[in-house]
Order: sequence, then C-alpha cells, then structure tokens
Amino acid sequence: MAELIIWQREWSPHRSAELEQTLATIATVHRQREWREPAPALLLLPTCNDVPVAKIEDLVAVLRAPAKQHGLFIAGAVRVQAGSSKTFATVGFVIGDDGELRLSSPKRTPDLVEGPIEGATLATGQSAAFTVCATPVGQVAVLPGEDVLFPNLVRAATFAGAEVLLNPARECNDPLLGARRYARVARAWENTSYLATAIAAGDSLASPQDLASVVIDWVGVEQCASRGEALMFADLDIERLRRRRDTIVAVQPLHLRARLYADGYRRLIAKGPAAATPAPSTRTEWRAEAKRRLAAQQAVPERPAGFTEQYDVILTQTVQKIIQRESDVVAVRLENIRAALKLAGRIAGNPGSKLTVFGEFFMHGQGGHGYRSPITLQRLAIRYPGPEMELLQDFALRNRIFVAGSSFEIDDRFPGHVFNSAFIIDDSGELIHRYRKIQCADVWGSLPDTTPSSIYQRYLDTFGYEFLFPVANTRLGRLATMVCFDQAHPEIARMLTRFGAEVIIHPSSEGHGSGRQGWDASRRTRAFENMAYVLSAMPGGEHFDPESPAPNTVQMRGYTKLVSFDGAILGEADTAGPCVLTGTIDLRALQRARANPRTNLVLWDDPATYVDAYEADVGLPNDLWGNDPLQNPYRGFGPLKRVLADYYARGIFIPPVRAPGAAAPLPAKMYSDAPAGAAATRLADQGKIDGEHIQV
Repeated sequence: MAELIIWQREWSPHRSAELEQTLATIATVHRQREWREPAPALLLLPTCNDVPVAKIEDLVAVLRAPAKQHGLFIAGAVRVQAGSSKTFATVGFVIGDDGELRLSSPKRTPDLVEGPIEGATLATGQSAAFTVCATPVGQVAVLPGEDVLFPNLVRAATFAGAEVLLNPARECNDPLLGARRYARVARAWENTSYLATAIAAGDSLASPQDLASVVIDWVGVEQCASRGEALMFADLDIERLRRRRDTIVAVQPLHLRARLYADGYRRLIAKGPAAATPAPSTRTEWRAEAKRRLAAQQAVPERPAGFTEQYDVILTQTVQKIIQRESDVVAVRLENIRAALKLAGRIAGNPGSKLTVFGEFFMHGQGGHGYRSPITLQRLAIRYPGPEMELLQDFALRNRIFVAGSSFEIDDRFPGHVFNSAFIIDDSGELIHRYRKIQCADVWGSLPDTTPSSIYQRYLDTFGYEFLFPVANTRLGRLATMVCFDQAHPEIARMLTRFGAEVIIHPSSEGHGSGRQGWDASRRTRAFENMAYVLSAMPGGEHFDPESPAPNTVQMRGYTKLVSFDGAILGEADTAGPCVLTGTIDLRALQRARANPRTNLVLWDDPATYVDAYEADVGLPNDLWGNDPLQNPYRGFGPLKRVLADYYARGIFIPPVRAPGAAAPLPAKMYSDAPAGAAATRLADQGKIDGEHIQV
C-alpha cells in the first residue's frame, strides 16, 4: 500500500547534509509505521524559498542518492535561475526512486500571496504543455503555489493524465485564506482527483494557526495536518479513484464540452492584449504589468442611466409541484408561478429590493419521474414571451423589480428542441436576457433537453458565439446567468466574467448527498476566482403527489445561498421548505476588489497557456444531435462511454483493476444503448408525461 508523506518544514538544497539527514529520518519513520513490507512512498516537500539553484540538475544531484537509498519518490518546488543569475523561476519537480528527474513543471502564475518578488519571472502568454508522471500513489502533476487557484491550468493537468494534483505552496493568514482553501477542495471535486498541498510550518509568511498542509479527495473530504507536526501521512486509494472515474456520472473531465470553450479562448487571445514579452522580473516591472492589465480590463461599457451601486436582492426558495399528467400541465405550471410570486411578493415592494431570483424548474418541476424524453419536455416547456412570462413581467412592473429564473424553453427557430434556459426581466417588464444551459444532465440521457453544444454549428449560425455567454449591462450592474450544473464547471463562470459579468445569477436544483461539499466549495470558488457575486436560488422541496396537501420531497432540501465576490457566504437558507433569503449587493466594493492585482485572479488568466489542452480532442464533441429532435443522442451513455474508452486508450485516465466477475459500476440499463430507429422511440414516448429519473 503506497503512502503519500508531506513534510511541513522549510528545506534547502544548499544545505545538503541537513537535507539528507531529514530524508533519512522520514524514511525511518515511514518504515516503522508499516506492519507489512514497506511499499514505495511519495514525499511532497513545500516550496523552497532559499537562494535559487543554477539549474534543475543541481537539485537532482543533491536528491539522487537519498532517493535511491530510501526508495522514495520526492516532489516539491524550488527556485531555478532563469536566463541570468538575477532572475529565477519557481519549478515543480518529481524525482523517482531511481534518482532520476521524472517531471519538471514551471510555475505559470505570479506570486500573488507574497506579492511581486524581486527577480521572479514567468513564461507568460505561451502555451505550456503539462506533464505527468507515474508514482507509487498514481499519476501526478505538480502545480506550484497559486497555479492551483487557476481552474484552466488544473484542467489542463487533468487532461494530461493527472490523478493526484501536487501543490507545494506558501500561504499567509489574510482575508482570502479561507477562499483559497475552498478553491483547493473545488479543484479536487471538479477534476475527480486527489489534491495535496504542502506548506512549511516555519514559513515566515505563516501564522501560528490555521495554516497547514492538506490532502483532499474528490468528494471534498479533507485530511488536515496539525501546525505542530513535521510530517503528515496520507493513504491515497488510487484504485478507488479509478473506480469512481469509471462510473462516468458526474465526472466533469469526461463530459466537459471542451471545444466550445476552446473556440472562446481563441477569440479572447485574438481580441485581448498580448502578454508582456519578456515577462516581468523585477517588482517595478510586475507592478507596471499589473497596471497595464488593469487598464485593459477596465475598458467596460458605460453604465446606463440610473445605475445603482448598492441594492437588496431576494432569493426565493420554492416548493414546486411536479407535473404528473399531460392534462395538468398548464394548470400546475401557473399554480407554481403564482405560489412563487406570492412568496416573493411579501417583500418585493420594499424600497431597497431591486432583484428577485427563482430557482431552476420553479415553474414546472424536473419533468416527472419514470421515462423522460424530448416529447415530455416539449409538453412542459414554455415560450419567451408567453402567458407564463407575462405573469412574471406583470410582477416585475408592478413591484418595480428585476426578476430572474429558469425554465424549459421552446425556440421555434429550432423546432422540436427544448432548452434549459435562464432569463432576466427588468423592472419595466422587458425580457432583457436569455441564456441556455451549456453543461447539463443531458449527457447521461436523463434530461433530454438540448444544449447549445449539441447543435453547435446551427446555434452559432443563428446567434453567434457571444450569445453563448450573454451579459446584460443594467442599472443593477452587469448581470449574467448560469444554471445548476453549470456552476460545477469553472469554465462557464470564467467566460461570463471575461464578457463582463459582475453578478452571476444561478437558478439551481441541487440534490443532497455525499457530493454536497464539492458543490458548495465550487460555488464559493466561482465567486472568489472571478471576483463576482453568485446568487444561487434552489428549491426547498418537491411536491410529487397531487392528492397530498403536504409536500413529499425526495431529494431537494433548499440551502439557497448568496455568495460574495470574495467567496464568503453572505446568507444561507439553512432549511427545506419555502422561504426567502435577502442580502445586499455592493458593486463599489466589488470594483475595489477587482482593482487589486493581488486578489483579481482573472487579471492573470492567460488563455494562451492552456488553449491547446482544450483543443486536444478531449471531453464531449460538439454537434452530437442530428436532424431528428426526438432522437436523443445521449441515451444509454453512448457518447460518454466512447470518451471514457478514448481516455483509457490515450492514458488520460487509467482503468481500474476489476475483480473477477464484478458487475458494471452502474445498473445495466444505464449502460444499454438506445433502441434502434426513430419509430421505436416515438411509440415509446407517445402519451407519456412522466419519464426516466436519474439523480443529477
């Protein structure tokens, strides 16, 4: 059984005798802990901040003998001279138990925690291929320091084959310490990976409390070291991780629509200012580069007349009735809307209330249970405009308040297709914004709505690329929306921010379960890493039985949240059932935070460093939906199974070791392919309003 060991003390390759003694002590402790023959171990060292080594080979020369003698793989990060004796780059490394360098990975982001460091430089604005290597604990990538806070860099490492993300780092106890901690949890969850961070206890930046090394799994479970400990031991069950990836469902690197984002990154590269060449290497140059980037970022549309810097929002948590019969569709839909408006209406007229947000499916529920098809969604869906929207528009006009939410939507430009759409109505009753969900449960065949990626070329021919990530420039700031599962994919919120979003409205319908920690860490991280408010309105329950006066909820439990731009929770509805959650948006405070180069991560996001990884035929391809809108291309997990097989063939994922006679990780019906022929599908669909239910 392989073990990950984290060393929590400062170290230096220039004190070789001391380092060799330290490694000998670590190896002895490791052997003493084993009840069986000791297995190879991986030792993770924190970032070394001593005088740079002349070249990475000098570090290898120091660590070669102890690595071979003790059978240790050794990883960490060290400063290496870059071009001259006055400049250096931080480089992550892995040295094998044979003493050879297995991996060398330069840091790609500035030293934001410490501030600009004299002599530190980077290879900015250049494509940087990520490398991984096999170790006793699995395939690892090294992301030094702040690299782990940049979601696209972590995704690129995952696409290169990483199972364990190693993060040698420095930390300090500033107001964003908690946000950086949650970001590390989110990275493990978003990539279905382990993540290990090593922080030196004797680091001059560290405080005596709350700063310690940590190992996180893909569920969000953390193993935290004590500050007083020199060593931390973690058992990484890599076969468990591989079995989890093999289950397909909610494995984001499998179903990410990577080429859709790659197209956007190419547009940003062509349109945006080029990175500084050569990269800054002095404190003065880094400050000048930050000023240059801030000037480019602040070229935003002029604020409309009547702009409001501070206002209150209402997040409305409803319990929607689930439509069970075709004859009930219109009546139940209108009943749900009126109930939601009644709940919000109690405080919508307050002078400070300027925006109310409803959750995903608040009009019609998720589409029943049992068998669910494109036809069933067509019966539930509405048109913008239509009688349902008119109710919301009247409410907005009557209360002089913006209204946002989501629903299944029919667009007659794409006959037979149903979108999962979000909308914003302004306080004059005008529909000013519409967004179609990009990352959806359609990938599992359980929710047969159409995403823009599924009809990608037709969609772009009709609307253009920018309609994928619309942002409304309003008196309440630049508003954007994303829907439910979108927030689990950092690419979407980042693109919305790149198009100008300040407030991201998030109608959602998240079920409860062991993935709850990952969902919540991800939500907080979307706000922190983009310096944007996130408003998540969620259902407080589901009412399935039309004969019962009381809600009989199955999975939805509320927990509507308002998240500040620094990742802090401003408010939470900590209960199931109908309720409202209120809070305040302060756009001046947001702009102040965005003007700080140390806290504004988007400022240092260079798509050129990772666009190649997204163009490497990873994730789900675009244009999977053919000409027949009733032929759901995702039924039976077919596309995801093909992506998984391709990942195994290319070494992006490693298949688990299967026990003889072991069953498939999902029920057989989920792995079965769709029935052949459109006729069979249509016959099976006719007369059904309830449909297949797979947990999302």
